[in-house]
Amino acid sequence: MEITHDAMVRLMVGRDLKQFYPRRHAVAETAPVRLTVRDMTFSGGPPQPISFQIRGGEIVGMAGLVGAGRTELAEALFGIRRVTSGQVLLDGVSVTLRHPQQAIAAGLLLVPEDRRRHGLVLADSVQHNLVLPNLDRLTRLGWIVSRRETHLGHELIERLRVKTASPTKAVGLLSGGNQQKVVLGKWLARQPRVLIFDEPTRGVDVGARSEIYALMDQLAGEDVAILMISSDLEEVLGMSDRVLVLHEGRLAGELTRAALSEEAVIHLATGSKPE
Repeated sequence: MEITHDAMVRLMVGRDLKQFYPRRHAVAETAPVRLTVRDMTFSGGPPQPISFQIRGGEIVGMAGLVGAGRTELAEALFGIRRVTSGQVLLDGVSVTLRHPQQAIAAGLLLVPEDRRRHGLVLADSVQHNLVLPNLDRLTRLGWIVSRRETHLGHELIERLRVKTASPTKAVGLLSGGNQQKVVLGKWLARQPRVLIFDEPTRGVDVGARSEIYALMDQLAGEDVAILMISSDLEEVLGMSDRVLVLHEGRLAGELTRAALSEEAVIHLATGSKPE
C-alpha cells in the first residue's frame, strides 16, 4: 500500500501538514527592528559584507547550499568567530560580540547545529544542562541555592515537555528530540531578544519537530526575533515570514512570504535569479 508524505505526517502527529507549521502570529511592518546586521564581515567568511534586519516577532529563515556560510554567520553573531568589520545592533544599540559571554549577556543566543558536541554536556543530568547557563541567577553569596536550581529545572522540563524518567538522568540518554528541547530550554530562562536556530530539527522525530515549531511560534509571539538556519526547504517555507538566501557566502536575495517557493529559493541558492 502506498502512502503520501502528507498522510504520513497526519498519522504521526494527528493533524494535516498545513497545520504542522503553526505560524499564527502575523508580524506588522511597523514592528520594531530587534536585530540589525550592517555591512558585517567576519573571520573565515567571504570578503563581501552582509546586511539584514529581523523585527521582533519575526521568524526569518536562512537558506543556502552546503558551504554557503550560514553556520559561520551564526557563529560570528554569537561571538565564536571574530567580526572584522561592520556593526551588530540590538534594539538599535550597537553591541560588541567578541565572545559568547557577551552575546549571552546581550540576549543574543544560539541553538547550535551539532547539539551533542556544542550544545550539551552529555554525561551530565538533564537538570544541570538546563540550569548551567543560568547559574548567575541561582546563587546567593557565591553559592548555588539548590532549591532554586531544582525549581528552575522542573519548570523548564515541564514547559518544554521533555520526556525523561528523572531530572537527574544523563541528557545523553535522551532521544534526539528531547536533547534538542534541553538545548533550547537552557536559554529560555534568560529571556532572549534574538534566538538563532541552526538546523533546529535535524535528527528529530516528527512529533518532537511539531513541538519545537509550536515553541518557536510561541517565542515569536513574545516578540523574540528568530533567525532559523535550515537545509529543510519544507521547514523553511512552512515557518518563515521571510527568507534570506546565501550563495557562496554572500546574500543572494530575500524572499517575502508571498514570493516563497522551493524554486525561488533554489534559484537564489545556486546563484541565479528567480524566474
